[in-house]
Amino acid sequence: MFKKFTGILNSAVEALAPNASPVDNFTFHWKAVTSFFMEHRDAKSPIEETNIPTHLQNMIDILIYEEQQDDSGSTGPCMEYLLHHKLLETLYTIGRADCPPGMKQKVLLFFTSLLSKIKQPLLPHVNVFKAVHKLIRVCGEIKASPTEVEEMQFLCTVCAKLKAHPHVVNFFLEEARSSAANISAKADSNAQEFGLVDALLSMSYSADSRVAMKCCEGLILLTSLPEDAAATAILDHTKFLHEITTWLNTAYNHLPRSIDPAVVDGVEARWGIDHIKMSEAAFPGQRHIVNFLSLFDYCNILIKEAHSKISKALVLAIRKQFLEPAMKPDLLKDSEEQFIAPSAYLAKVLQFVNTDLLNQEMSNFIFEVDLESDLRSLSRTLIERCDDPSEMVGSLHLKLFDSLLQKPCEVTVYELVAKYLVSRAYADQSKLNSEEKSVSHTETSINTQPSPASPSLSHPGTPVSPDLETEYAQLFECNNENEPTPVTTIVNHYLNLVPESIKSSYQLADSGYEVYLNDACKQFSDINLLCSSWAWSADCALLQNEEEFFEGPFLRILFGRIAQMTEQSYSTNLLLTSLISKVALLPHQNIHEYLLDPFLPMKEGVTNLCTAFNELLNLVTVHCKNCKNISQKLIKKRNLLMGVFGGDLSDITADEDRFLGAIIVLEEFCKELAAISFAKHHIIF
Repeated sequence: MFKKFTGILNSAVEALAPNASPVDNFTFHWKAVTSFFMEHRDAKSPIEETNIPTHLQNMIDILIYEEQQDDSGSTGPCMEYLLHHKLLETLYTIGRADCPPGMKQKVLLFFTSLLSKIKQPLLPHVNVFKAVHKLIRVCGEIKASPTEVEEMQFLCTVCAKLKAHPHVVNFFLEEARSSAANISAKADSNAQEFGLVDALLSMSYSADSRVAMKCCEGLILLTSLPEDAAATAILDHTKFLHEITTWLNTAYNHLPRSIDPAVVDGVEARWGIDHIKMSEAAFPGQRHIVNFLSLFDYCNILIKEAHSKISKALVLAIRKQFLEPAMKPDLLKDSEEQFIAPSAYLAKVLQFVNTDLLNQEMSNFIFEVDLESDLRSLSRTLIERCDDPSEMVGSLHLKLFDSLLQKPCEVTVYELVAKYLVSRAYADQSKLNSEEKSVSHTETSINTQPSPASPSLSHPGTPVSPDLETEYAQLFECNNENEPTPVTTIVNHYLNLVPESIKSSYQLADSGYEVYLNDACKQFSDINLLCSSWAWSADCALLQNEEEFFEGPFLRILFGRIAQMTEQSYSTNLLLTSLISKVALLPHQNIHEYLLDPFLPMKEGVTNLCTAFNELLNLVTVHCKNCKNISQKLIKKRNLLMGVFGGDLSDITADEDRFLGAIIVLEEFCKELAAISFAKHHIIF
């Protein structure tokens, strides 16, 4: 009561006193703070029961007002007083002691307000950055500290200032303190520590998700600084890489080990979104899955924004310290119950990858590029599971490779497909030598550099007319004008592959392949640009060899599944055709002709997409004889898939339903292949 009366009396005296200068007011408030500590050395009362918070806030207000009144940008007398008399050093000392209780919080708020609200650069001043540096060391010392919110705000403010003025970071790099745990720092006299990063890493373990997230944002700011010295200090003299991979390992170890892959595929997560509470989870383990995927998304952001040295080191650390020791052993387990969940998590992670560096390292991990060929087991195992008798296992691994080819890198394409086709051992060289001069089936080569312009491809005819083909060929002068282009024949081949008697799209307004053409053009333009820097030859290899052709395990499984489409579910067939379409879009000449050119002379016994289609159509012909009213049933099934049918389906058995779905997928897939062939030819030429 007496203290409150004293405060009121002081306020009244200040109101009645003559107007003092800003410097006098500033020094008055500062002396009021220091005099309190001289008179109350062992104060136990909370800071809120004193006038110290008011004096500190008034000091900030005076400094802000002083800066607003001076448009020249020079340092005012109040700021000069603060710098010259080392006020921040003194505040750090009394804040460190936290006496009276709560003083540390007020000091943190004072530093934060000073750095964030004063526009002139303060950190380069020796009496500022020294005090700031000392206060940084205090942050994160105590777990679940009552001041962790203020500590987080202070650290993030310093990070924002360093991001705005990157050169200032050199003031925050100090000589590494030698210790038994840091032998390299002891040996290197130029080693520098980065205490701000250590403080943020420590506070990132806060139970308050908001505090942890803000500290992670601060790490993004610091790792993105362009200064090489800062990047080196982060990598060599902080636990940054270790902590990031520890987070991933911890989150992965908490994932449920028995879960439906479809459930994992349906989980949506982005870093920065509040974590799901246990009571809000739609299924057991959802919170842990969201947490794991959010962390991976955070790694994406770090790799994208960070200094190039940090990005490269981080992706390598993720592989060496997380993927290989944690995920790989689980993926290689023999029991379906043990490998199904890890495979589902890997497939989901591949969907989250959106940086080239991480995408490349994920491919290196899957295909084990640094191992001898006879030691590679992961890629072989994952590919073999695409043909697993269990539909769940097969579909999951098809989905995994579909995600991998969604954003392909050179390693992925080479290991899956290209390395088996580069020798062109599939082609009958004797027939090619006699036909290539007269027929231009292989005259058209895939150039990985797109033309500066492309003709309008809107509303092409179905099938493609020879006149239109000739017009485009003459326009771009891609072939000898006396030689016909093969794309007309190729497109018409795919459009006529499915017999008319079992086509069901004729009733639709947009029943031709042109419905796929816009997407094919966009997708091929994107993939063509992505592959433009890859080390691919523009022409087919013409090696004179008699080696036995092997299309590779991946294509062999895909072709085998094409032939078995009538025995597979609708969703599996969609995945299968999606995968083949992604491979067919690749601007690699050998892949292009092997997959898409049905008239290329092949060696006897060579299996390709054309032979797989023939095998499938033979089965379809046999099944059609046993299916009554197949045309009407196909129309019913198509309408059902389009969501426009609510009639009676009792006349369609389960086996017929699967069979009808396969025919519809096949018909649409052929139109898609026709669109891809047409788009690739005309975009390039």
